[in-house]
Amino acid sequence: MIQKYSRYRILQEFFNFPRKDFHMRELSRRIKIAQTSVINHLKVLLKEKLIIKKKEGIYPSFKANRDNEMFKIYKKFDLILRINQTGLLNHIYDNCLPDCIILFGSASRGEDVEESDIDLFVQAREKKLNLERYEKLLNRRISLFFEENFLRLNNELKNNILNGIILKGYIKVF
Repeated sequence: MIQKYSRYRILQEFFNFPRKDFHMRELSRRIKIAQTSVINHLKVLLKEKLIIKKKEGIYPSFKANRDNEMFKIYKKFDLILRINQTGLLNHIYDNCLPDCIILFGSASRGEDVEESDIDLFVQAREKKLNLERYEKLLNRRISLFFEENFLRLNNELKNNILNGIILKGYIKVF
């Protein structure tokens, strides 16, 4: 999928704005790809059921198919890739030396929307970090949850974290 870079860039627009309706021309302008290429890529994405075509008015619009499991999988792996590319994990790791960093919550399920934050569990002593740069790069607010001893957390939060995605290290539960 990533090899077909222009298709991936189109899909990223739907990842970043999963509730937005896009017109073909708008996508073409936003990612600077010819309209004919955008049309061809949209046809493939429709065939794979990653997006939905809506016929309202003269021109059709396209929207993310947030119910499609493959869309959710691609979306969460896109976020993991972007988190790695920004250097956020290294920043947290270098400053806190945690046992693990875990992505949890809606982002770990590929269900996050524009206003959602990125929830990260950091198994380390709490430390104040400046995340402004990374929040701008990811266009999301980042919430860090620190705890050295995983067992001290309430059961609901433990369950949510354990159902997340380990980004670095490994978690010591027992």
